[in-house]
Parts: sequence; C-alpha cells; structure tokens
Amino acid sequence: MINIIDNKSVSKNEILKIMVSNMVENSDLISDKDIFYKEVLERENVGTTGIGMGVAIPHARTEVVKDIVVSVALLKRPVNFDSLDGEKVKIVILVGAPKGESKKYLELLSSLAKIFRDKKIRESILESTTTECLIEAIAEIG
Repeated sequence: MINIIDNKSVSKNEILKIMVSNMVENSDLISDKDIFYKEVLERENVGTTGIGMGVAIPHARTEVVKDIVVSVALLKRPVNFDSLDGEKVKIVILVGAPKGESKKYLELLSSLAKIFRDKKIRESILESTTTECLIEAIAEIG
C-alpha cells in the first residue's frame, strides 16, 4: 500500500491511523484494525521510530496481523515523530508482523532503515507528486 497523504496539520497519531485504515482496506492481513493501531501507538511510546533524515518506520508485532504487511506514505507536510535528529518526517513506512515472525520482521526493519539512509532514494521519493510517481520511485529501489 503506497499513497501520498495530503495532511493539513495532522498529528503523528492521525497519520498512523490513516495508514492503518489504508492497510485494512487494501489487504486481508489485519484481523482487528483497532488493536493493531493501539499496538503501533504502544510501540511509539517505547521509543521514537523516527530514524532521522525525514523518515519514520513505525512498526508492531501483534497477534492480529497474519503476515508481514507494509504501507508507505509520503506526507505533503512534515510531521513531528520525535526523530533523533529533530527533523520532521515526510516519509513513513508502517510495518506490521505476526508475533512469531521475529527474524523476518527484524531483517525487514534493518533493510528499510539501510535503504532510506540513501539520500538519492529519499530524494526520488520526496520528488513524487502523484501516487503513480511514488510507486515508480519505490519500484526503482534495488
């Protein structure tokens, strides 16, 4: 699930709620939207998922997710994710995984963090003006 969110002064929690709803509408991998959203917020409360450079990778492992699911959003207006570098976030990659998928889940999070440290990849995504452009930019990630 990939989309551009035209947020007008929307909070981090509202962005996450929109993304969770998008995941539920576009897949059958989440059995309970409210529980998944709650667990994503609980993970956010443990520590920031803002990895810096305008990128956040919120995530949660939960019983209500059947298989690893990912949603990418490009925000038209940056949102505060309490990133370690203090920079507001424009790229959000939300990851959900079943409780038993620790190895694949951690490998995915590590790979995403590595990919989005690449300035060219971030710039390509940030230059996207339509969902189609955003999908193309993500498809080009090797």
